[in-house]
Amino acid sequence: MAEISEKDEVLFPELFGVDDKGKVRLIGGYSKESDNWTFPKYLADPVSFSDEIEEKMLSPEGELHSFTIVRRSMPEFPVPYALALVDFPEGVRVMAQVETDDPEGLKMGQKMGVTVGTVKKTKDGKDVKSYKFIAV
Repeated sequence: MAEISEKDEVLFPELFGVDDKGKVRLIGGYSKESDNWTFPKYLADPVSFSDEIEEKMLSPEGELHSFTIVRRSMPEFPVPYALALVDFPEGVRVMAQVETDDPEGLKMGQKMGVTVGTVKKTKDGKDVKSYKFIAV
């Protein structure tokens, strides 16, 4: 996992955290009333309409549902990079970049974890970090 320092610019820091085992995990919302998960955490559960939503970490691993390799993008997003949809056991599907040197080597159904890495650059060339997927 790439470290985040106080000097780093972090995109959506409220969407991920580190568990007691040191693993990066996404933070979703859970409704006890309907046993429904969302990512990101919603203000109200779309199933029960309850606004009693707990903030809870998703499982540390999911399964690669789909991905694409982005070869042309806006200047702040260095290309190529892989963009993936990962299904988590809680029933949520999340999109994020993939931390990999071999985007062509990704395989549908493979296990994916969560890490922190550079997702884009600022105009002055500094890294902007956030959560990313990584093959496990």
